[in-house]
Amino acid sequence: MNTNPLARFVVRKRTFFSLIIPIILIVFAAPSLTGLLVGLGLALIGQAIRIWAAGYISKNKQLADSGPYAYVRNPLYVGSLFLAAGYCVMSGLWWSWIITAVFYFIFYIGTIVSEEEHLANVLGEAYLQYKAAVPRLIPRLSPSRGQNGRFVWSQVWYNREERSLTALVVVTVLFWLKWALL
Repeated sequence: MNTNPLARFVVRKRTFFSLIIPIILIVFAAPSLTGLLVGLGLALIGQAIRIWAAGYISKNKQLADSGPYAYVRNPLYVGSLFLAAGYCVMSGLWWSWIITAVFYFIFYIGTIVSEEEHLANVLGEAYLQYKAAVPRLIPRLSPSRGQNGRFVWSQVWYNREERSLTALVVVTVLFWLKWALL
């Protein structure tokens, strides 16, 4: 990975900071029933994307270029964006979009660039060809011709996706409790 100390900090601390944002949103939330329902829908889409992606990826072992990776190089981050959008909608706070966008720009864009450099070094020409054919975050309309991988449930757990699912349940329950108590 990257040898720049700031870049290493960003990559290592992104999970910690991705937990802080929902806590801030819950504390200041002004949720509505409509916002909770729409936000939950967005968050569930995000979690489904993350589970789909986690079932295809064997990190640093093989190029993942099928399933969601046939549409976009970073489906885990796309799923995280949907989760974050869901939390913003659930919070009912206009400024939640600003702090979430700043967070993503600082933490995830840097991480994505660092990961791409690492994958190019580890996977070589196959990754460079994949990178040229598949967009980073905005999905293709039709899939590329992926050759590597199939969905495996055990990979979802191996990639520790249950942490994201647990966070979704806890954050959603806390938003609903805040709404019920207002």
